[in-house]
Amino acid sequence: MSEANPARNRTRRALEGLERVRNEPRIHVLALGVAAIIGLAVASVHWFGLVLGGILLGFVSPTLPRAFGYAIAFGAVVSIAFVLTLGSSAWLLLEMTPIVYITAGSAFGLPAFGSLVRGLA
Repeated sequence: MSEANPARNRTRRALEGLERVRNEPRIHVLALGVAAIIGLAVASVHWFGLVLGGILLGFVSPTLPRAFGYAIAFGAVVSIAFVLTLGSSAWLLLEMTPIVYITAGSAFGLPAFGSLVRGLA
């Protein structure tokens, strides 16, 4: 029984810390920024970064609707960063109409899917 108490105390402290991150404005903004930067960094090398960004943003969000909104905003940031890295080739991408729909849908849909982790809590 003595082993269960320390584990329970650690879990309680972790949940209290998470509630603090979700509810204190300064810490919340910092956590959102860190989550977005991590997601963007991973997304620059693999598409799973889009899902990971949504998961991290959902994890630090106080409610499911806000998690979804943060994920959509993250998708917009990723899309803008993607277009900026293309430079003058961005117009060529827009001309590839069938496949560009998948790119745009992934940029918004995958983070939104990841943000649903907030609904599990």
